[in-house]
Amino acid sequence: MARYLCILVFLLGCVTASVYCLNCNQCVAPIPDSLSECQAMNTSSTATNCSANLNNFCFTARVETAGILTGFSRGCMAVSAGNGCVSLAGVTTCRTFCATDGCNTDNAGHNIQASATLLLATVALAVLAAVRS
Repeated sequence: MARYLCILVFLLGCVTASVYCLNCNQCVAPIPDSLSECQAMNTSSTATNCSANLNNFCFTARVETAGILTGFSRGCMAVSAGNGCVSLAGVTTCRTFCATDGCNTDNAGHNIQASATLLLATVALAVLAAVRS
């Protein structure tokens, strides 16, 4: 009987874990007109369900070009790229990650912590910004 109970508890845990969806604030503001709206989503009450494949972390990201805020986003990610900022060619990208419902309410602070992933993300954003200009 105890063996069956252990199996039942294990299976219930597996089902519960696969059904749970993290809730994060989600917005993208690549143009100045929508920056303040995305930044204003700073409470957990505006969080919505993440998709199953992006269900491990919430993030906040900000992009500054020559010290001027040019992009801001909040959303869901499968993996964390680490917290911090990276600057390259006049573009600074800052990201923060967290893993609880509605936790991405910050404005992506300016802690400097270089990582290869953030550097690649900065390069990608700089290329996109150059293409859109």
